Amino acid sequence: MRSRQKEKWLKAIAEELRALEDNGVWKVVRKPRDARVLHTKWVFKTKLDAEGLIERLKARLVACGNEQEFGVNYHITFAAVIDLTSVKLILVLARKWRVPAKHGDVPNAYVKAEKEAGLTIYIHLPQGMVISEEVLKLLGVESAKELVLELQKALYGLKQAGRLWNQLLHKKLIEIGFEQSLTDMCVYFRRRDGVLLVVGVYVDDLLVTGTEQSAVDAFFGELKEFSVKDLGKVSKFLGMRITYEDADGYNLDQEVLIQEMLKDHSMEHAHGVRTPIGPEWNELRGAECEKLPVTGGAEVATVKRFQSSVGSLMWVSRCTRPDIAFAVHKASRRTHDPTVDDWKLAKRVLRYLGGTKELRLRMRGNKKAGELLEVVAYSDADFAADKEDRKSVTGGLVTVDGMPVSWTCRKQGSVSLSTMEAEYTAASVMATELLGVRELLGELRVKHEVPITLRVDNQAALKQLEGEGASAKAKHIDVRIKFVGDYTKRGVLKPEYCEGENMPADLMTKAVEAPRMVALRGIVGLH
Repeated sequence: MRSRQKEKWLKAIAEELRALEDNGVWKVVRKPRDARVLHTKWVFKTKLDAEGLIERLKARLVACGNEQEFGVNYHITFAAVIDLTSVKLILVLARKWRVPAKHGDVPNAYVKAEKEAGLTIYIHLPQGMVISEEVLKLLGVESAKELVLELQKALYGLKQAGRLWNQLLHKKLIEIGFEQSLTDMCVYFRRRDGVLLVVGVYVDDLLVTGTEQSAVDAFFGELKEFSVKDLGKVSKFLGMRITYEDADGYNLDQEVLIQEMLKDHSMEHAHGVRTPIGPEWNELRGAECEKLPVTGGAEVATVKRFQSSVGSLMWVSRCTRPDIAFAVHKASRRTHDPTVDDWKLAKRVLRYLGGTKELRLRMRGNKKAGELLEVVAYSDADFAADKEDRKSVTGGLVTVDGMPVSWTCRKQGSVSLSTMEAEYTAASVMATELLGVRELLGELRVKHEVPITLRVDNQAALKQLEGEGASAKAKHIDVRIKFVGDYTKRGVLKPEYCEGENMPADLMTKAVEAPRMVALRGIVGLH
């Protein structure tokens, strides 16, 4: 190890090995003949706090899950994580109830779960592990090379580890009286003595709020067997920094992550741009552009590096920056076979983020305590936007109490024959998003205004939504029409017209000029 912080990293390794041994993750055994033994490796990470300062150095031992074989040392691997919409909705409710959400962290979460019954998993002794002469003698071997570790619990890196931990936490939450949401598998809630407690789960991170502060404060004590760390009022969650202005609201941003991204691309001092994408990018065709190389040196823009960059941009877009959603959508059209122009667009988005990294998504709310929440979706479409396949783009935004909780930018699955059809297809997508938020609020018995509002900026589509303009020309989208129309007739949805200048979904469907960008950022709460 050549690091200047070698001693600190070695200390981190020793701490990790001690924690794994204390948790009874393995037992040392002689290597069975013909046994399939997995390799391990150390993963090092510098953990930063919400301000980007070094919090601690973390060394994690992981099994090489890529060496596992289905049916031999793993079966089912699926493990759910909380949807970002649910995360923001929990924060909205925390603001409504005036009970700040708290953050809990489960240290060494995966290794608390027992391994699957009926499976035997062996791993090689990790670097840094020392076997005493006493153990060698006890096992009747002369060298540690004859030994392996037989896992008794899950270990990071195993394909099924996340699922096993998820099942263990689920079992515990059900035992202490929580119900699992049918809308989001990683949202749990409990009503007891008139108090509602809501828990969001993202692997080993817990986001907790409720209608009474005392219930929130006492929650982590109910999970003492997992040694949950109570990190207090949430200040960082899933890479989002959360700051508080006053009792009425807070801000979300990812300035620290953006700075890291700029540093990774040697763009810390790059000049910013006023928009993430310009109109000229709409005309680009993949077949006419130079492709990125598959391999290359550290400074070469390769396919893998492009995919990593776009993945990071997608995460920032989904978490806190709806203003880059359309640009990231354009840049990610050909992630399997990207072009030089796709790379240039990704770098332009980075330059834009560099110049606007201080922007915060303000979550302040419109309603006073005790008032019904207003749930609204905005829908827009760009007809035949893609010059290659002429498919339209769907864009939309969902707000609860005036705070954005969900937004989307995606290409439509089929070619629309008119602007009205593209707009209606987009409206049906946003109706689905809107109904999902409604269902989660319903499960929590949080009252909201009825009907919930779906706003569009196309009069022809609005007439279809209201059932006034159905015609033979719209038969090929009949299912979408009936889906939205049914909820409208039942008084669940209320379609409304929104003037184009007030349509925040424009951010997700088109490249806009700088003045319009500033105006739209203000509408969605980016300041």
